[in-house]
Amino acid sequence: MEIISIILAAGKGKRMNSSLPKPLHKVAGKSLLHWLEGGLDEALVSKRIFVLGDKSEILKKHIKNSDYVIQEPQLGTGHAVKIAGEKISNLNSIILIVYADTPFISPKTIKKIIRKIENGCKISILGFETDSPNGYGRIITNQSNQVLEIIEDRDASEEVKKVKLCNSGILAGRAKDIFDYLEQVKLSNNGEYYLTDIVSICSNNKKKIGFVLGSSEELIGVNDRIDLSNAEKIIQKKLKNTLLSKGVTLVDPSSVYVSHNANLAKDVIIEPNVFIGPNVKINSNTLIRSFSYLENCSIGKKCNIGPFARIRPETEIEDNVRIGNFVEVKKSKIKNNSKVNHLSYIGDALVGHDSNVGAGTITCNYDGTNKHKTNIGNNVFIGSNSALIAPLTIKDNAIIAAGSTITKDVNANSIAVERSTQKEVKRRDLKFKK
Repeated sequence: MEIISIILAAGKGKRMNSSLPKPLHKVAGKSLLHWLEGGLDEALVSKRIFVLGDKSEILKKHIKNSDYVIQEPQLGTGHAVKIAGEKISNLNSIILIVYADTPFISPKTIKKIIRKIENGCKISILGFETDSPNGYGRIITNQSNQVLEIIEDRDASEEVKKVKLCNSGILAGRAKDIFDYLEQVKLSNNGEYYLTDIVSICSNNKKKIGFVLGSSEELIGVNDRIDLSNAEKIIQKKLKNTLLSKGVTLVDPSSVYVSHNANLAKDVIIEPNVFIGPNVKINSNTLIRSFSYLENCSIGKKCNIGPFARIRPETEIEDNVRIGNFVEVKKSKIKNNSKVNHLSYIGDALVGHDSNVGAGTITCNYDGTNKHKTNIGNNVFIGSNSALIAPLTIKDNAIIAAGSTITKDVNANSIAVERSTQKEVKRRDLKFKK
């Protein structure tokens, strides 16, 4: 059975007050568009057709393996679905109509909607109940709980506005039925063709209408920055609850940010006020201390990171490593049992196992034009306040004396010292102004 999704994404998104198209705004590090596509893929929706309008040139760059049509002029949701029909040849296929600004519908709910059509319903709609229904179309049912029609909020009477059963806008049906009903939809008073009118047309023809009740959280619509903020809170709660259930300790979940694809093993401990960005992997029994910022990196087992550590992209930290306070690591590999404890910058570097990098050490990796690599061997001791001028290799068991600026490679089992000569001048009496 072919299942085709028509994704409505032609709105101007004025309330977002942004130059970025609304579907490209992110929640937990993932765009609304990709949240929706992920759910559709998991529900085995085989084909996607986007209806684009405003800022379509930008959106097209983010649409992969999908067809699209341009809605111009924009004459409502019914018109949008109708022009998408240009891309559908199999009229026996099931069409699922979704919205790019309602991206969190679960695969389980999608399958329920589709199952209603497979079981003989002509249309299947998705609704939810809320105590704050303003702005949503209301689903009107009879005493037998059969769906009769959907009345848009702008057209609703005061009595209808009291109804708490709301329309999500998401519906399904076979292509031949959807397009047949759309031919019967009339232009509304505000110059639009409402997709929801096909529900009353179907009901008046005594055809069976399926109804699925979803949660208000999965059906949250994102129309402005406030909605985006609320969506972030909902997704963050879900992500962190999942981590907690898998054996991760979040000391204060409300103060921790977690990206959608964070991979944390059991017995990881995250202290308050930690940012875990995209593509972060943390292995078991590692402690991430407060005010640390991690992104696109891998942390091994039994590590101690922070507080106030920044682990930047393309960093790999092996097991039992200590990265201390106010340390920044970028595009580097630090091997087992090594320590970078205080106030240091390690960039474009390889640090071998059992090595110690003293406080205030900097790998000077940038010459103003190119980045260069620093190779630090195994069991190396770097004294405090050292500057390592890349490209540079410090071989196994070497010692760098504190306060040194190292510009040449250092041999194994040797001590490198680079300091100006300390001088002493005899003090003479000085007269100071009062």
